[in-house]
Amino acid sequence: MRTAMRRGGIVAAAIALTMGAAGCTALIPSFTDDAAPAPAPTSQAEQSLDGACETVNAEWGFALDPWVALEADTESKDFERKRTEHQAVISTLQDIAERVDVPELHDALDASIAAHQQYADTIWTGLADIPEGYVANPDDPANLVLILGKQKSAFEQQMSDADVRRYELCGVMQSGQTAAQACEVANGDWVDAGLVFSGASNAAARGDVAAAQLQAADGLAQLTAALAQVTDPEAYAEMARMYDAYETYYEDVVTTLLTEEQALQLPADELDAYIAEADAAFTVWDEALTAGEERLSTYCAGQE
Repeated sequence: MRTAMRRGGIVAAAIALTMGAAGCTALIPSFTDDAAPAPAPTSQAEQSLDGACETVNAEWGFALDPWVALEADTESKDFERKRTEHQAVISTLQDIAERVDVPELHDALDASIAAHQQYADTIWTGLADIPEGYVANPDDPANLVLILGKQKSAFEQQMSDADVRRYELCGVMQSGQTAAQACEVANGDWVDAGLVFSGASNAAARGDVAAAQLQAADGLAQLTAALAQVTDPEAYAEMARMYDAYETYYEDVVTTLLTEEQALQLPADELDAYIAEADAAFTVWDEALTAGEERLSTYCAGQE
């Protein structure tokens, strides 16, 4: 299995520059060990959300299983049948959404349904309408395959965005996802997202704190989107632990990067202390990801 091992990351780049003559960046980890835990949900709205999520988590993933199979089937060219089967999935999703009254969750489900409907109406129909023997010219802006490909990507992104909103409200759902399917996500979108996050070190090495933070935030968002796709319990548990490590590192270290001017204003002993804490935070993050990647790789190797 691929791993996001291109780390050395943001901390290493920032430390090297801060200790150099130019002193471009530094880090201030903001650990809050004594922070009070968030209060348990008690409001009626939160209790209603719990009940709505119970329904969604029990049914939504299984309703989407036929769609996953449809999208994975690249052999069949019977696009009318695929549209019909996709429409059946949409009808099931609509039935579930009608039983959800919590506005923010209902909106997320509606957004997902709308994206699926646009896909069914546009992509399957468009593919069915492409003439037999059609030759796609990559330089032709009217290339039907290219146009459909862009539309397909846009609809899938809308589905992903809606899935993330549902996941953030309700957490992991149940589905018929196999371990192999979960490992495909782990080996693809999850690793790619981790590389985006770790690649923020390149911006940090240039002393561009804002760019480093933006890239790390983008990587974290992509990690969330990947995690929202996984329902296999074993794979999800490992990925969720790694996600926690990413999130902690982002909140405690990346968001507190210092600009060159801020770093130069610190007394040497304070700068040394901040660097030591940041280095320790990096070690914890790197060890957590290394261990998680090894366990996940072992698990996925058993599914091949």
